[in-house]
Amino acid sequence: MMSALVLGAALAGTPVADPITVPTEMCRGYFFVPISLAGREGYPEDRVLWFLYDTGASTTYVDPDAIERVSGRSMDGLDRVNITGATAGPVNYNRLPARLTDLDHLSIALGREIDGILAYDGFDEYLVTLDYAAGQIRLETGRLPRPDGSRVFSTRGPDDRPWMEVEFPNRTRRMLIDSGAASAIFAVNDIERYPLTQPPRRVNAATRFNRIEYRDGSRIDGEVRLGPYALPSPQVEEVPETELIGGEVMQHFTWTFDFERERVRIERRSDTELVFPPEASLGLSFRPVAAGLHVEAVLDGAAEGIDLQAGDVITHWNGRPVRDRGCGEGETGEVIRMTRTRGGESVEVDVPVVVLVE
Repeated sequence: MMSALVLGAALAGTPVADPITVPTEMCRGYFFVPISLAGREGYPEDRVLWFLYDTGASTTYVDPDAIERVSGRSMDGLDRVNITGATAGPVNYNRLPARLTDLDHLSIALGREIDGILAYDGFDEYLVTLDYAAGQIRLETGRLPRPDGSRVFSTRGPDDRPWMEVEFPNRTRRMLIDSGAASAIFAVNDIERYPLTQPPRRVNAATRFNRIEYRDGSRIDGEVRLGPYALPSPQVEEVPETELIGGEVMQHFTWTFDFERERVRIERRSDTELVFPPEASLGLSFRPVAAGLHVEAVLDGAAEGIDLQAGDVITHWNGRPVRDRGCGEGETGEVIRMTRTRGGESVEVDVPVVVLVE
């Protein structure tokens, strides 16, 4: 049987008549929401937890160390908590169930502390608007009209998360709308079944238990349609699991989700072009570890002539500790200066950003 701990005291829900803005911080295309627990005598003064809002998540997670920090109580022997007496700006939570899981690896990978992941249904009583242009999450009561295939679409799929039809040149796929995949464009299964502008090549690698899972990418030869919108020749990456619409597509639109009625409204941003420039990256696969980022693999065509190899650990990124490099220090610019350790020796290396998919 699962164990649970209730934090704080329950607050009554507050209906929202007019749109309200939830306090939000954007970091590398992710929406971070501060959830504050009510102050109580004998508890730490700082009781704010930062949650990444993820439309692709079906469960809310919280780091046990973060809960211990705000509660002053040990989480040993527990695998879930019920967070109550909490607010996200003007929104009150009667009860927010969350599973306990270590999120240190995400904090290290992102370079920003992550206390929790807020599931898609985290604001299920409201219409939820993700406004990428303003970097805001807005909430309001009401309902979306029936899907019309132009602005409003059904999000029904194999589970309670939001899904949407995407028309490729030779097939139509129902894909997960995933704000938690901020750096992705489209993720598909069996990439070679799609018309491509060039043969797939290695663009990514992920650590799966005790093995490296390499992923190939390319561009679609032709337009991909998202409702009435034509996306010219976007990149696709092959994944063995869920096919999805990632943040690199989502950022071109404003998304309003109606969780209860399984609908979404999308509105085109006027300040961006629906184009996808060449895909550039460091061409490295990392696994977060306590000391920083462990280099799992170096992809072909990346880090050529650089003293960097699998097994190295990156401790600093442009002079800052990896875990604390902040939201402004991503894979930007032409070169990233890294401090890598190998055999107890630390050396600075300049790693070029390379184009993997033209």
